[in-house]
Amino acid sequence: MRCYGYDETGREVIEAEAVVIRDVVRRTLAEESLRSIVADLRRREIVTSAGRPWTQQSLSRLLRNPRLAGLRTYHGEVVGKGQWDAIIDKATHKKLLALLDAPERKQPFATNVRKYLLSGGFLMCGYPLEGEGDEAHLCGKWLYTQPSNSGKRGYVCRSGSPSYGCGRIRIAAASLEEEVAARALARLASPKVRARLTAALAKAPLAGEDVEQALAAIDERLVEAGQEYARRQISLVTLKAIEDEAKQERRSLQEAQAQATRLRSLPATTPEGLAEWWVDAPLERRRELLALVLDRIVVRPATRPGVTHLDADRLEFVWK
Repeated sequence: MRCYGYDETGREVIEAEAVVIRDVVRRTLAEESLRSIVADLRRREIVTSAGRPWTQQSLSRLLRNPRLAGLRTYHGEVVGKGQWDAIIDKATHKKLLALLDAPERKQPFATNVRKYLLSGGFLMCGYPLEGEGDEAHLCGKWLYTQPSNSGKRGYVCRSGSPSYGCGRIRIAAASLEEEVAARALARLASPKVRARLTAALAKAPLAGEDVEQALAAIDERLVEAGQEYARRQISLVTLKAIEDEAKQERRSLQEAQAQATRLRSLPATTPEGLAEWWVDAPLERRRELLALVLDRIVVRPATRPGVTHLDADRLEFVWK
């Protein structure tokens, strides 16, 4: 993939992109946050060399790239001057690295331990952006966790990184999680649903070794596509289509494998037994149980503004 600012050969500067780079560098050195710069680039529909919207990670990688300063690297280390024109000078490159690596810009230490039941892909923003009724186009971004100013847990549609959604939906976590748990446990206790899950377990997908072989085959296909693109036998559009299809296949395989694991570890089958299990179960086990029956919940705008308790009418459950 070519470096933004240069053509496919890596030697010729694309001036329109160089202008964007210099502007971003200027704003970064003026201590404007990458988050606000990325939001501006996305608003102006300025995309990466791969044709994708910018993220804080991709912009940070670009700003750190020694190529912009005309420097050649080997295994990540600068080894000399490159045979191409620089977009920024070496002194500016050095200032950028010092600024981006400054301790005060580092994110606080975070762990992978979840504190919210529905984080990570259960909640989708249902704010209508255009159209009316069934023709309304919804925001469709995933909701992220964010406490309120008073410290109460909540889920929000973020207008900035990482989702760049509409920023108009917020819902309190505690009452929502109670409602979701009650509905999911009732659904799991249903004889009809349990019978369907038991049948699904009998048809459980590939064993672990077979899944690994299938994933390896996907990787081989991606390598071949990359080699064909390097030899100019396929276009970038075709390569991207192959990559997107491979990613979807990989996700489907991994989800099928995860679903089979969840099915095999189902807890008690009675409503009482499920409720008793839920009380003491770790958060991750609760999430695994939810994932058996719940695909997502679309959270729409409140139908009764000012109401402090959960407005269940704004929730659209999509069950598996």
